[in-house]
Amino acid sequence: MNGKEKFIGFGPDLRTPLDLLKKLDNDYRRILDNPLDTNAAFDFFVTAEHMGDWIDDRSLKHKVPELKIASHLATGAKHFNPHDSYQSVSHLDSPYEEETLQVSLIGDEARMFGTTISVCELAAKVLQYWRKHLSV
Repeated sequence: MNGKEKFIGFGPDLRTPLDLLKKLDNDYRRILDNPLDTNAAFDFFVTAEHMGDWIDDRSLKHKVPELKIASHLATGAKHFNPHDSYQSVSHLDSPYEEETLQVSLIGDEARMFGTTISVCELAAKVLQYWRKHLSV
């Protein structure tokens, strides 16, 4: 790049909102393959955080509860501090349930989704929202 060309996307396979949705779907499959994979969860929520940027509607992450949590997870992890929708992400190790990463919710989000939600369940809600929003 000589400084005059416009940057579009991130390489030939990641240029459009639908390309980014495919990446989000791939990150989701990685979470399902290993519900304790913090790298896959981090990748998923950071990608989800930027979907609104790619469709030029950053307001959605403030309006849609599951997108708000995803955004708070992405920025909280990046800046090492939780935001007003969640308190922590921890490992659930229970003899009655599958081992998974669990998000402890607070505030309005806790009233809406309960005090905890698995990363798998939250990621499914986020992915479902984006698929519907992008009509896929």
